[in-house]
Amino acid sequence: MRNFNFRRLQSSHLDQVRRWLQEPHLRSWWPDADLRIDEMRENLENPDITMMLVSLSDHAFAYIHDHDARYLGLSQFSDLPPRSRVVSTFVGDVGFMGQGHSSAYIDTRVRQLRRDYPLVAVGPNTKDTHAIQVYVQAGFRKRALRPARDGNLIQVMTHL
Repeated sequence: MRNFNFRRLQSSHLDQVRRWLQEPHLRSWWPDADLRIDEMRENLENPDITMMLVSLSDHAFAYIHDHDARYLGLSQFSDLPPRSRVVSTFVGDVGFMGQGHSSAYIDTRVRQLRRDYPLVAVGPNTKDTHAIQVYVQAGFRKRALRPARDGNLIQVMTHL
């Protein structure tokens, strides 16, 4: 079993996250790293969103955040039970890709969340088949196809 460490995102971590967002595998999904970093900076002290770095053996390699399903007013999650959490994540360090770390750390974080919340959901873009497969490996099941605010279709998935 891998011992992942989840630590709260701090302003001192934002340069590292920016470097990750500039990697080709992430830039294709989030082309504006500066916008994402500004959003993270604005939410560092926000009690409604939990943003963390994921580490293994003291090496940070991924970002994950979670928030209440109704917090951002995203219609694709409006039918989820009260107090459900929505998770979003990415692996930043390409050296940690393809080794099963993604599904393992997601599963670890979901188990932590399930202690306090009834349901955890994700909403990957339907074109991101790799992410969907990783979420399935982490125990998520497909729930519905829904349009996102930007017009893209997302696969709502839940972990019961």
